[in-house]
Amino acid sequence: MMLLTNYPIIMAITIICILLSCGTLWFICRHPIPYKGLYSIGLGIIIGLCSIFLFTTIKHLERQAHLSPIPTFISIQSIDDLNLALAEAASQHKPVLLDVTADWCTPCIAYKKEIFPSPAVAQQLQKYTLLEANVTANTAQDLALMQHLKVIGFPTLLFWDSKGNTSPQSRVTGLMPAEKFSHHLSQQAQ
Repeated sequence: MMLLTNYPIIMAITIICILLSCGTLWFICRHPIPYKGLYSIGLGIIIGLCSIFLFTTIKHLERQAHLSPIPTFISIQSIDDLNLALAEAASQHKPVLLDVTADWCTPCIAYKKEIFPSPAVAQQLQKYTLLEANVTANTAQDLALMQHLKVIGFPTLLFWDSKGNTSPQSRVTGLMPAEKFSHHLSQQAQ
């Protein structure tokens, strides 16, 4: 119930649904209506639909409450952008994570919406300079960047240490569960 008080719109819809249902029930019981059974069935359907709506909304909000905000990634478009970002991260002594992604890639979307915002992963990502190369457009620059990085599948996550040295053994291609990815991140940041 505390969740409803945190979201006034859901609370207002709940109260309106309850009041409408009670008012309609009271009206049906007090007045002779020729098709009282049909009205009762209709009211039952309305109450059921409102209950389903509220239940799914509350479950969605509870799931979202367990996720951290999505970390901010710096967009890179070319090899030159990558080299500049790596040099800046090395000057700050921060390791780098580069997410090579595409809009049509389902595992890439899962990383953005579920893996990166999960609390354990989000905490680990704070140690990194986060870069993203979205190669959906498949331009000449995108192809050159993918060839330079030797990307053959999506998503591909690449790592550099705090001195700017690449770490090929830590490359991740494909989807990795949040718990395992958090452990992988903690190992790479050392």
